[in-house]
Amino acid sequence: MTADSTAQTNPSPAYIAPLDIPLELAGNFMEPRSDHFHSGLDLRTQGREGLPVRAVADGWVSRVKVSPWGYGKAVYIDHPDGRTSVYGHLQSIDGPIGEAVLAKQYQLQAFEIDWNPEKGALPVKQGEVFALSGNTGGSGGPHLHFELRRTSDQVALDPESLGIVLADHKAPEILGVRLYALTDSTRLKPYPAGTVGYAASGVPGRYALKEAPAAFGTVGLALHTIDRYDANGAKCGVRSIELFVDSAPVFSSRFEQIDFSLNRYCNAHMDYGEFKGNKHEYHRCYRLPNNKLRIYGMEEPQGRIALAPGQTRNVRFVVTDKHGNTSTLSFQLRGASANEAKDWPGSRPEGSLFRYDAAGSVKEEGLRFNLPANALYDDAYVAYSRSPAIGRALTPIHRIGDPMIPLHSPAEISLALNTTNPGKAVVVRLTEKGEVSGAVGGRYADGWITASVKTFGSYTAMLDTIPPVIKNVDLRADMKGRKTFTVEIADNLSGIDKWNATLNGEWIMMEYDPKTKRLTHRFDAHTQAPGSKEFVLVVTDDRGNSSRYRMSFVH
Repeated sequence: MTADSTAQTNPSPAYIAPLDIPLELAGNFMEPRSDHFHSGLDLRTQGREGLPVRAVADGWVSRVKVSPWGYGKAVYIDHPDGRTSVYGHLQSIDGPIGEAVLAKQYQLQAFEIDWNPEKGALPVKQGEVFALSGNTGGSGGPHLHFELRRTSDQVALDPESLGIVLADHKAPEILGVRLYALTDSTRLKPYPAGTVGYAASGVPGRYALKEAPAAFGTVGLALHTIDRYDANGAKCGVRSIELFVDSAPVFSSRFEQIDFSLNRYCNAHMDYGEFKGNKHEYHRCYRLPNNKLRIYGMEEPQGRIALAPGQTRNVRFVVTDKHGNTSTLSFQLRGASANEAKDWPGSRPEGSLFRYDAAGSVKEEGLRFNLPANALYDDAYVAYSRSPAIGRALTPIHRIGDPMIPLHSPAEISLALNTTNPGKAVVVRLTEKGEVSGAVGGRYADGWITASVKTFGSYTAMLDTIPPVIKNVDLRADMKGRKTFTVEIADNLSGIDKWNATLNGEWIMMEYDPKTKRLTHRFDAHTQAPGSKEFVLVVTDDRGNSSRYRMSFVH
């Protein structure tokens, strides 16, 4: 495991808190999230937006990224100690930095920018207010996303290990254990009726299982565990998990830093189906074959537990949080006889076996599906079925694989298409109920529409010939004294691709918030002059359908 070499050569400065209010967490460092480990601290802002955001140390702005997605409005500040602080989901970027960002947006005529200013061009002092907290991008509510990274390689480090202080005297909670067959001949005792694992019980710090598990053959375990801080009840992640069998260490994982190039392997570490389907945080305490995370110890068994018939093995988990609070779970794992195990239900896989380290494909009438090597974390059976087209579908409904099997790399899907308007066709993912879950785009050539997809599931193609809808929210003929105006935009299928707004023929900056489906203009140095103005907005969806809105007003 790579140490924070920057910290070894450059002592950490006294970082201050980025907010003036008492710090409370909505999420901590390396807490499991969908498709990634969380790379920082989500700091609550008392349910409000607009709180002052301060630079935690002296430095200079090295990057500004503005997007409707992800971190929304985000500022990156490099510090002389070799670290970078990151501030995400900002409502606004203010002062000289905000002026420079606005100038860059007008220069590029784009709301979305990813800009790296010259080193030292935008200096900041510790404690300087340069932004206000918000809810932009992929945020699910008002908060400040805060990170500390090693500048040299942008590896994310735990802010709590570098001076950001939060109170935590609560031991991690242990909620349950799941078993996994690690060989073809392994059989598992069924879980208690109505459950997805063996439930844990006990008091903070010490837990046991309500029912003893049993298995025949070689198994791996996963542990459902979370942590909470003193100030609130938000579910957070733990710092380390250790597994002992008969007092010998067999597996360990430590959550200390994030290499973004490996972060999606979180899907291999967690039980993806339980995490995605049931919001259960089961950490695998064995490694899937295609898991390249560097968070694991060097124990020789690597979590593989062999059970001889009649053998009882003593299992102990030790879970520790960032502040040294520890909980243990102890139980006995029994080796079943072959005669007992033959009555346990076994899995009957359907479909074709896809090896994780080889490319795989499904070719059926009207369908080509290609999966690159190492797109899977383990070998998996991929089933295929087809049902007739329904509603707006242009093709049959093709169901490929199980959506609860995660993909590390996108697959390519091609659907045979017979339409006189192929340029308006789009590949669409459907829910289990046959409803549109989302459009995934696609390009047409030689009778096929091809798209990149990130999940198994049900797919078809539909036509999108309907332009986006533009609705005036608060633009009036008389805008004297007003600071902003807003319009709503929405699309019925392929999604908003771009927009272009002008006043009196000159480009103006409009911020897009997909959560509210709104475009907002804040009168600025380019637009605040009084007088008559003509506003024109053109919005285009992913299939090239456009709508135009025009209105004159006085400001």
